[in-house]
Amino acid sequence: MSKIAFLFSGQGAQVPGMMKDIVDESSAAKEVFDTADKVLGRSISELTFNGEQEDLNLTHNTQPCMLTAEIAAFNALIEKGIKPDVVAGFSLGEYAALVAAGVLATEDALRIIQIRADAMQEAVPVGKGAMAAVTKQNAETVNALCDEVDGYVIPVNYNCPGQIVVSGENDAVDKLIEIAKGRKIRTVKLAVSAPFHCALMAPASEKLAEAFKTITFTKPTLPCYSNVDGKPYAEDADVAKQLCTQAMSPVLWEQTLRNMAEDGVDVFVEVGPGTTLSKFVSKTLGEVKIFSVNSLEGLNACIEGLR
Repeated sequence: MSKIAFLFSGQGAQVPGMMKDIVDESSAAKEVFDTADKVLGRSISELTFNGEQEDLNLTHNTQPCMLTAEIAAFNALIEKGIKPDVVAGFSLGEYAALVAAGVLATEDALRIIQIRADAMQEAVPVGKGAMAAVTKQNAETVNALCDEVDGYVIPVNYNCPGQIVVSGENDAVDKLIEIAKGRKIRTVKLAVSAPFHCALMAPASEKLAEAFKTITFTKPTLPCYSNVDGKPYAEDADVAKQLCTQAMSPVLWEQTLRNMAEDGVDVFVEVGPGTTLSKFVSKTLGEVKIFSVNSLEGLNACIEGLR
């Protein structure tokens, strides 16, 4: 008997028009966008479906639009009778996973993700922080590179074998890229507006802690794996505390995928725009069944493949 994981994308996969064809076909998906427009008091639908890429890339817009798109795609899958056995989300995607696991109400997740987006952007002035991916290197090498730099930069996203993302002060990240280039180590500076998942996000974590006081969390109805330790949340977990930690600590994604595989998961469904997480699954676990629900075509292919 196959065990299915739903994986929810992180920031960076956003594109104008994402999930539009699914929303046109699914009333359950459309309802999520209607809810987002109402809860956030602005047209998330218009921004997501017809906005410019430049606007969608602003953290203030990216996180609520991505979360709405992911929950919409999730609802479309549920509407068709496709349900997960376990869930996980990458960074902001963890909020969609918590909705899927019944821990967070959709309305609460939307309100919190807008607070999170704005707090993260305000934590570090634009241009003062940066992130970069280091490829084809192990954790030991990436740690050593960070240690050589005079300034704050640390490994933060352990995506898959051979891909680790660093985050920190812009000058420090640039210096690391320069050192890496001299050693023929490939790096890619990421198009992000803040240095996520490092200690520079402490002010954002504090604002989240305040916001979480207004939220009711319920026990998960299925295993939801946390970015912080790569393991499922315990039934009595302090979810608010873990999400505050998540904002300023590394995403252990490779470990999450390995733990899922050890727990018997053999089918992975990426729910949301892009195929980044599908690639991470492939590079980490090799030959497993993967579906990407990033369009109506992807939704139908997933339904057909799982039935």
